[in-house]
Amino acid sequence: MLRLLFQCLSLWPLQMLWALGALIGRLAWVVSKSYRQKSLKHLSIAGYDVTGFMPDRVRAHTGRLVAELPALWFWPDERLFAHCESPSQTVLTQAIASARLEQRGLLVMTPHLGSFEVIPRYIAQHLPMTVLFKPAKSQALDRLLREARNRGVVRSVPADLSGVRALLRCLKRGEAVGMLPDQVPGNGDGILAPFFGQQAWTMTLPQGLIERVKPIVLFAIAERRLAIKPLDRGSWYIHFEIYNGESSPAAINAAMERLIRRFPEQYLWSYNRYKDV
Repeated sequence: MLRLLFQCLSLWPLQMLWALGALIGRLAWVVSKSYRQKSLKHLSIAGYDVTGFMPDRVRAHTGRLVAELPALWFWPDERLFAHCESPSQTVLTQAIASARLEQRGLLVMTPHLGSFEVIPRYIAQHLPMTVLFKPAKSQALDRLLREARNRGVVRSVPADLSGVRALLRCLKRGEAVGMLPDQVPGNGDGILAPFFGQQAWTMTLPQGLIERVKPIVLFAIAERRLAIKPLDRGSWYIHFEIYNGESSPAAINAAMERLIRRFPEQYLWSYNRYKDV
């Protein structure tokens, strides 16, 4: 049933999905007290004014994140990439060329910012891509996620020891791997590190991969560009930048903070980075 609903919604144009998402986000804000409180708390921690326009923009983009999934999961490549633009495409192209020349893998890190689901498919146009994911609690949703995320040369692996081993093998073969470095790790798999000035439970996996196999490291952000004119279709603007900073969790958190502050309204502020702290 869930799959059928997503397939039906995938027939809609992107702008209609985003409009639906804005309504969903605002409705969820009213209905869910915990969602509202977490978002406001985390925005406040980051120093944003929760009495101004930011909360409304955040809840609208959070809804768009959900409503655009049918397009990201079920659109054919031709239709999907017609909505993608990358002003920093040369950064990705040069990183892939360097990785091939130096026989290194490509580690792509994307926080819960913008349309992060589109990035693996976009990069997979150029080389095989393996992404780390946490299985959904619902079996029906988990089956849908696996089907949607395992397409073409994009493969998903679970966030456990077997998944980590798979990522290592991919990097050693010179392929690309992707992860959400602001994802809350399981018990024993992370450390406390500053995030917007407060200690957050932070994964150490990126540091381990960087220090062990020395991949080329990229940050990738898919910004939603809403249509301004009536006939505009809307686009995902995909930004790439090389990361040459320290591999420590604190340094990676700091790099993510800088990216999030570029597009704060598109960050998933309801995501509980400060869980168990």
